[in-house]
Amino acid sequence: MNAVELAAGLGTLVLAEEEPRHVESPRPFVHPLRTPSGVVVSDLRPADHDWHHGLSIAVSNIRLGDEPGEINLWGGVTWVAGDGYRQLDNNGSQLVESVAQEHDSVRLRMGWYDAHGRRFLEEERTMRVHEGPTATVLEVVSEWTSQTDRPLGFGSPTTAGRPGAGYGGLFLRAAPRLEGARVLAPRGESDDAMGVPEEWLALVGAGVTVAMRADPANPVAPTPWFVRSEGTPMLCAAPFFHEVWTLPPAESARWRWQVLVADGELEAEAIGAAW
Repeated sequence: MNAVELAAGLGTLVLAEEEPRHVESPRPFVHPLRTPSGVVVSDLRPADHDWHHGLSIAVSNIRLGDEPGEINLWGGVTWVAGDGYRQLDNNGSQLVESVAQEHDSVRLRMGWYDAHGRRFLEEERTMRVHEGPTATVLEVVSEWTSQTDRPLGFGSPTTAGRPGAGYGGLFLRAAPRLEGARVLAPRGESDDAMGVPEEWLALVGAGVTVAMRADPANPVAPTPWFVRSEGTPMLCAAPFFHEVWTLPPAESARWRWQVLVADGELEAEAIGAAW
């Protein structure tokens, strides 16, 4: 396994696995992701979705121009209108092409490839660790540049026809200990956060807090969220939840997210102050 350790013991950034499984849409991911005291808050290949890999950037529905099929960089099955979830031959990959590491950050240059090996997107990703008095924050800055002369459309199963399944973006499959966690938004506890735009969202329970923030300057803002705490705990800043976002040919876009991990069950005010 090709991996680097993030600063402050925050976690392991896996750059590539020795035997990647193509059907899982291989990509770099962080696992384990840890609180300052070392509690693991991420999960890898849970039995229900073996393509869920800790913390990663993953998009399930990418369309290249007017091509009929979509590229799956989420892993696993694809939602097909009128036919449900199907395993198709459309799983692409994100391949790390260069790595630069400093004391508190890692910078990756990557290519996004479709199932047939076409490199359609270049990404520059910087992951920087910020240690605070109550929490550790991982800043993720991701710059995308199209490598094609056709528009790239980024969507989700919801834009493909399945209601309430708008996942895709910066995604964390949370550890089983967070099953049943409270979902917090800036205004407090939320029972209906799925698909709702918010600046940040958090899972709080079992003595830990995991939160994610989407920068208001992102290309899609405020960001909708895909979140579950029952059965399959997960948290995803999901900018393509409701609508397809298009990157024009040869153009670039910059995304910025933050992931907060803390020991203790923080309330909304403390989370908001920690960014």
